[in-house]
Amino acid sequence: MLSAVKMFDRIPGLLFQCILNVCVLNCSGVTVVNNGYRNIVIAINPRIQHNAKLIENIKEMVTEASSYLYQATKHQLYFADVKILLPASWPWNWTQVQRPTTQSFEKANVIIAESYLKHGDVPYTLQFGGCGEKGRYIHFTPNFILNDEMTSIYCPKGKVFVHEWAHLRWGVFSEYNDLVPFYLSESTIAEATRCSFSIKGVIAECRGSSCSPCIFDESTRLPNKDCTFFPMKNQPSSSSIMYLQGLPSVVEFCDNATHNVEAPNMQNRMCNYRSTWDVISKSEDFRNVYSAHTGSVKPTFTLLQAKERVLCLVLDVSGSMSQANRIVRLRQAAEIFLLQIAETGSQVGIVTFNSMATIQTHLRKIDDDKVREELVKLLPTSARGGTSICAGVEAGFEVVRGNDSSTNGDEIVVLTDGQDNRISACFPEVERSGAVIHTIALGPSAAEQLEELSNMTGGLQFAATDNLDTSGLIDSFTGLVSGNSDSSQQAIQVESSGMSIEHNSWYNGTVVIDKSIGNDTFFVVNWEAQTPIISVLDPHGKVYNNANFQMDQTVRSGRLKINGTAEIGTWIYSIWNPGRKQVITVIVTSRPADAQIPPIKVNGYFNRRDSTSPMISNVEVSQGFLPVLNANVTAIIERPSGLPIELKLSDDGLGADIVRNDGIYSKYFLNFHGSGRYSVKVRVQGIEGTTRITVRKRGQGMCLPGYSENGHIKLNEFINEDNEEDFPGALWDFIRVQAGGAISLPVGTPVIDFPPSQIRDLQSALIENKIDLEWTAPGGDYDQGSATVLSRTRCKMTINKNSHLVMK
Repeated sequence: MLSAVKMFDRIPGLLFQCILNVCVLNCSGVTVVNNGYRNIVIAINPRIQHNAKLIENIKEMVTEASSYLYQATKHQLYFADVKILLPASWPWNWTQVQRPTTQSFEKANVIIAESYLKHGDVPYTLQFGGCGEKGRYIHFTPNFILNDEMTSIYCPKGKVFVHEWAHLRWGVFSEYNDLVPFYLSESTIAEATRCSFSIKGVIAECRGSSCSPCIFDESTRLPNKDCTFFPMKNQPSSSSIMYLQGLPSVVEFCDNATHNVEAPNMQNRMCNYRSTWDVISKSEDFRNVYSAHTGSVKPTFTLLQAKERVLCLVLDVSGSMSQANRIVRLRQAAEIFLLQIAETGSQVGIVTFNSMATIQTHLRKIDDDKVREELVKLLPTSARGGTSICAGVEAGFEVVRGNDSSTNGDEIVVLTDGQDNRISACFPEVERSGAVIHTIALGPSAAEQLEELSNMTGGLQFAATDNLDTSGLIDSFTGLVSGNSDSSQQAIQVESSGMSIEHNSWYNGTVVIDKSIGNDTFFVVNWEAQTPIISVLDPHGKVYNNANFQMDQTVRSGRLKINGTAEIGTWIYSIWNPGRKQVITVIVTSRPADAQIPPIKVNGYFNRRDSTSPMISNVEVSQGFLPVLNANVTAIIERPSGLPIELKLSDDGLGADIVRNDGIYSKYFLNFHGSGRYSVKVRVQGIEGTTRITVRKRGQGMCLPGYSENGHIKLNEFINEDNEEDFPGALWDFIRVQAGGAISLPVGTPVIDFPPSQIRDLQSALIENKIDLEWTAPGGDYDQGSATVLSRTRCKMTINKNSHLVMK
């Protein structure tokens, strides 16, 4: 609902006092030791062709950035240790590279990757937390790294790196604003949105190589939309790095003395008008620094090279796995992983454990369907005995060592439903291993410390209840996609649904195979008791039935593999339950059909800062790193007890969502229902004619549009402005389903009465001698429910000493 309130006086600036939402994301593995950042990971996308020059330019960029960072942080911080992760396909001398441990492309701090459709080389940071909260990654394109001419004057690479590092590591925001490049100051003078205010320049309108004085809009008294602010090349100001780091004189962040509180930019909006240096200097990094650094600031570089995936399934077969049909469900889920998810060329082993561990098979390389089927035959069918998770983990280490006598970079998947108070006995070995351990907690009694295995190794965490309708266990296994593989080879889940079907009743649904997928398409139907009658209709009317499915009565599963590339369009499935009431689930996976068309991808990030904070669901929807807009995004939260809860996520810049139309869909989750594990599944639907991809316009390191020198404007000829109106962004119907991981709520977590969200879309209009204000009313609890006071038309307001309006 939009609320409006009329003001009786004209107030030049507005400041709303409210609670800031926070999203906690960690920069994987980065630490500060003796003033130096260590274990920074820069990863090159597997799709990029071998280029030794790219590595050299990365080193030059970070070396330059280290000196610049050292100066910008007043001699307190620099880049000490940087690891560059190379694709597995690159030829390299093994004496010059090392095997990675827990590093991967998916977890890297900085990624080097092409942007789909070659739209834009300006770097950006994926950042969807609040003020002071870490971002997800920095993205550079190979062209930006390699094109020295483009970056030498207008976008000096080392300075851009520090700008983006401030987004990533310290959670500060840009001090320019593409959408509001000019504003009226308190003295009613049109000013460029910038920091510091003392940066001088000229406002001009340029077409081609010709520039003319700017024409101002009479109604707004602001420059028209075709005008640009061109800073003087030689400035009296040394700040700010978060505005135009490319200016030669800029070597500092805006501090309390130079900060421009009037500028309508993201830094003021998100950080309550605090300067960037105020936020940065109070971060945890500076709490670990006690004095200025006096030695060398040149980084040390280590080359790592990813290898083909090596993984061992470590599966619990203790007595409790015979309850709630768990052993059958485990086999159903693990079959899907082995037959449909595990990448061709990867090596897989299997270990089962109860009070002891048994190696069912050492590593087998998956190079054809025969190997996959042989691995499936080794999955467990019975359960008995106690639970020793450490026995399983140690046997898993033995299996993965079979590849190269090391566990570095290898993966172990530990699934258990049992309690085990001795799990901490193997923590030291796990921490030393260099392996990544993913954990799947099944049922309500899985060991409380299970997730410590994944926490200390950077692995994924999943949880599944015994609620059969949710297919949570299968979703956990389909989420085990390699973090280093080419996206064109990764399996994508397009359906995951389950329902309890009455006797002699139908279960009907549709699946969309879109233009970016279609290879290795599987339909899987699982059931509890009696075999259902299955019918699948493709877009051209071809019917598949039970005779076309590979039926396994022992596992209670039917699997249909579509030969070649599946037909694009809507597939219809109809399943009849001929016997007593039972739960039936449908799983559909596919792989990209064209290596040149990146698939639409979904990445979910679910975080809770502490026991007094809400969980925030952030879901990134993208195609080739370009944001996907206007999708329907739903998070399905499976709680320790009770029915699952569905959350509709939004990309509207309100509530938990910090930026509108950036392809990040967000929502608070407040409905915690007791202690235990909460797991999340994301369902994303795109609709042809509505959903589209777009250029990325926010969160970028701003390159100089040009500069003014001796009365002349020198334009940046390398800027390639992407026009959203001309962008071929129309998308087609699509569906994606993905497991989003799990978080645990400890016993004794207090029930919190959360405040309303921050108002972020306030708009004002001057009407005679009054101001008309309009904004979206927040919820009573963050972005949910109704806020009693703010939903009224009149609010109590006061004026602070800085002449800013404050709403209480």
